[in-house]
Amino acid sequence: MLFKKKRFSLTILIGLSLLIPSTSVLASKAERELYIKARTAFEQKQDALADRLTTQLAAYPLVPYLQVRQIKRDIETLSTATISAFIKQHRDTPFADDVQTAHLDFLLKSSQSQAYLDAYQRLPLPGEYHQCQLANAELSLGRKKQAFERATQLWQSGNSVDKACDSLFETWMRAGNPSPSFALTRYWNAVEQKNFSLSRYIERFLGPEGKKQASFVNAVIQDPTIIKSDKRLSKTHPKHASLAYMAIRNIARKDINQAVELWLTLRDKLAFSTDQKDQMDHYFGMRYAKGYRSNAQEMLAKLDPDFGYPKLTEWRIRLALSQQDWKATSQLITKLPVTLQQEGRWLYWRETAKNRQSPGAYTPDYSQVVKERSFYGFLASEQSSVPFFLNHQPAGFSDERKNTLKTLPALQRIRELLALDLEYAARVEWRFLTKQLSKEDQHVVAHIAKDWHWYDQAIWGASRIKAWNDLDIRFPKPHQSLFTEMTKERGIYRTWAVAIARQESAFRETARSRVGARGLMQLMPATAKQTAKKFEVSYSHPDQLYTPKTNISLGTAYLADMLNTFEGNRVYATAAYNAGPGRVKQWLKSRGDLPLDAWIETIPFDETRNYVQNVLAFSVIYDVLDKKPASLFNKTELAALAMTDKPAKKTPAYN
Repeated sequence: MLFKKKRFSLTILIGLSLLIPSTSVLASKAERELYIKARTAFEQKQDALADRLTTQLAAYPLVPYLQVRQIKRDIETLSTATISAFIKQHRDTPFADDVQTAHLDFLLKSSQSQAYLDAYQRLPLPGEYHQCQLANAELSLGRKKQAFERATQLWQSGNSVDKACDSLFETWMRAGNPSPSFALTRYWNAVEQKNFSLSRYIERFLGPEGKKQASFVNAVIQDPTIIKSDKRLSKTHPKHASLAYMAIRNIARKDINQAVELWLTLRDKLAFSTDQKDQMDHYFGMRYAKGYRSNAQEMLAKLDPDFGYPKLTEWRIRLALSQQDWKATSQLITKLPVTLQQEGRWLYWRETAKNRQSPGAYTPDYSQVVKERSFYGFLASEQSSVPFFLNHQPAGFSDERKNTLKTLPALQRIRELLALDLEYAARVEWRFLTKQLSKEDQHVVAHIAKDWHWYDQAIWGASRIKAWNDLDIRFPKPHQSLFTEMTKERGIYRTWAVAIARQESAFRETARSRVGARGLMQLMPATAKQTAKKFEVSYSHPDQLYTPKTNISLGTAYLADMLNTFEGNRVYATAAYNAGPGRVKQWLKSRGDLPLDAWIETIPFDETRNYVQNVLAFSVIYDVLDKKPASLFNKTELAALAMTDKPAKKTPAYN
C-alpha cells in the first residue's frame, strides 16, 4: 500500500507541475525555508515529511530538484511511464540525465535488459560508462554480435576503460579476442598516451612481432637517447615517429640542446605528422625564445626558416625588441601574416621601430591603432594626445524582452538557487539554458545575470557571443564603496584595484583557482596570512577570502605592498601580483634596461603579459566610464617608454 501511495503522489505532482503556469514573481521567503526543510528531510530519510513538503511546493521553481530525489529514492517502485514523463518534461535540463542514469542503473541491476535498451533509446547518454552498460544489456539478451562490436570499439582505447566494461571484456576475451594484430593497435595507442602500465599489460596479448616491437619501446622508455643510433628505429614504421617524438621530449627535460639537434636531424627523416612537427617546432621555439637564450634567434630560424609559424615569428619580434634592435623589429613584423600585421600590437611596434631608427626624421602614424579599445590602442592614444576610444555599443533590446525571458522556468530556478547560495547548481542550469538560446537571447540573459549581481556570468556571457562592445555587461562596478574605502586607505588608484579584480575573477566572490587562490582578488591563503599580519587586518581562516570586505582589504593591501616594493611602478607591481615579485625581479635583472612598453611586451609568461596589458587597459576603461581623468601610465612611467628621446636607464635591483 505504501509503494502505491508514493507512486501515485509523485505522478500527481509531475502532472500538476505541467499545469502550473510560469511566473516571474520571486518566490517568498517562506517557500525557500520550506524547500530547505524538504532537502533536509530527504537527506535524513524522513520520507513522509519530504513528500508532504514536496507536494506543498508544487508551484515552487525548485520543486524538480525534490522530484529528482523522490524518483531516485523510489526508483524500484515507480513505473516507467512516470519516469519517462518526468524525463520528457525536463529533457533540456540537468534533471533528465540524472534521472535517466538512475533509471538505467536500476534496470540493468534488476536484469531488465530489454527495458534498459528501450529506455536508453528514449534518451541516449554519452560517455564510456553508458556504452559499457549498453553492451552489457545487449550481451544479456544474447545479442553477442552487437555487444562484441561495441566491446571491440571500447577496448582499443589508449587509456584504461571504465570498470563497467570488465565483465563484457571477460566474455569477449573468452571468445578468442583480441587478435594479436588488434592488441598491437591498442598497445601503440597506450604508448602514444604515455600509459605505460597499460601498454605493459597489453603485451600479454601480442604475437612474436608485437613483442619484438614492445621490446624496442621498453628500451626507449628506459633510455630515450638510444634513438640516435639504434638500428631498430625505422623510417617507414608508422608508429616509430611517435616513439621518437616521445623520446625527444623526454631528452629535452634534461638537455634541451641535445634534444633540439636530434629533432632537427630526424624531423624530415621519420614519418612525423603535420601536427607533430608543428607541436615540436613550437615546443622548442618557445623554450628558446621565452628563456631568452643567446642563440634563440638562430634556433628559431632553423625551426621556422620560412616564417610559417606566426606565434614563433611574434617571438622573434620580441627577441629583437629585447635587444632594442629596431631594424630587425621592423623587418620581422613584415614576416607576419597580413591580418596580424594590422593588429594594434604590431602596428604600434612597426611605427615605433621606424621612429627609433630615425628619431628626428620619422613621425609615427598611430591613427589606426588609436581606434582600438585595448592596451595598445590606449598607449597610442596617450602618445598621440587623442581621447581614448571605448567604442561602446549599448544593447538594443527592450525591457519587455528581458521580462519575457525572466519567465523561463530555468531562469526562475537559477534565481532561486542563487538566492539560496546554491551557486554550483545555478551554474549547471545556466550552461544548459544558454546552449538552447539564440545569440540574441544569450545577450539578454547576460544582462539579466548582471541585474542579479552575477557579474562573472554576465562577463563570460558577453565573451561567448562576442559582444565585445557592450561595456555595460563587460565592465560592471560591484562593491564600489569597498574599493573606494580600501584603496583610499592603501593609497593606491581605485580603478587599478578594480581592474585587478575584473581580470582575476571577473568579480566572482567564490572563485577558486586550481592552485588555491580565492575570492575577488584571487589571494593565496599564505599571501593573505602574511599580508594580514603586515597590515594588521583581522584574518583567521582561508574561507574569509570569499567575503568581499576581507578579500578587497587584503587584496588592496598586497597590491600596495607590491607598489612599494617596486618604487611606485604600477607595471612591475601588476606583473608581481600575477607572477610573484621574485620572478619580476629576475626579469628586471635581465631586461630592466628596456623601455617600459618593450619590457611589457617581452614578459616571457603569456599569461602575465596579457594580464598586465589587460589590467592597465581595464583601469582606463573604468576611469572613462566613471567620467574621471584617465591615463594608461603616470608621468614617470610615460617617460620610460620607447618613444621618449631619453636613453634607457637601467632599472635598479630590487631586493
